[in-house]
Amino acid sequence: MQIKSFYLKNMINMKKILLSLLCVTIYSGVFAQSFSLQDTNGVAINAGATVQVLGSPSDLVIQARIDLKNNATEAKNVKVKKVIHEGDTLPLTINYFCWGACFGPDTYDSPVTVNLPGGEVSKEFFGDYNPQTVPGISRISYVFYDANNRDDSVAVTVEFNASPTSVSDQLLSLVKFSDAYPNPAINVVKVDYRLPGSVNEAAIVITNMLGSRVKEVKLDDLSGKAQIPVSELINGIYFYSLIADDELVLTKKFVVRR
Repeated sequence: MQIKSFYLKNMINMKKILLSLLCVTIYSGVFAQSFSLQDTNGVAINAGATVQVLGSPSDLVIQARIDLKNNATEAKNVKVKKVIHEGDTLPLTINYFCWGACFGPDTYDSPVTVNLPGGEVSKEFFGDYNPQTVPGISRISYVFYDANNRDDSVAVTVEFNASPTSVSDQLLSLVKFSDAYPNPAINVVKVDYRLPGSVNEAAIVITNMLGSRVKEVKLDDLSGKAQIPVSELINGIYFYSLIADDELVLTKKFVVRR
């Protein structure tokens, strides 16, 4: 009787374990995302990743091409939403996107859906950015989602980097220019940087939302940490640019908030 009772209890416990594993599997399957992203060469782009597209301020359009794959077995009706937070895009610049059709700058949620069969890849998406001769980086996020289930989605952030054509890709690849910190800043903002030995002189120039220069800090060394006082600046969004040998290399943004 004791042996029989022992086996009976073990069978009950085993059933509980199997039931728990089944529930975990079902739970995971319900919340699994149907979509994944890749570039035009089929190279995977991680969900939530940030990708950068380079261009020139004089370009009519800087374009981001991102393909969407439906990993589910059934077809999905897919929409796209663009997300732009305050200060993410540079003043005067224009952006729009195409998904089945092309929409104007004021459209943030595609009014049409694209039917994407299970296992297929869509090449319908284009993220277009017109820098309007304004140098620097604008950041736009795009969310691809099932029109019948908004929680089934995947997102990517695109940094449209309009740098002057006189700045070579080689120089950009050798430069380190960190995000400003702390951000938002109160009294001081810091930037880590590294410049190649070919640079003779460099500075960080800060401008406000109207493009007016409010501060300039000369970089005496090829690498280091620039500490920039901002206590005299009013609350708001500012842009900081790396200038090397009188050429604009890169522009980023930070916020002053007290």
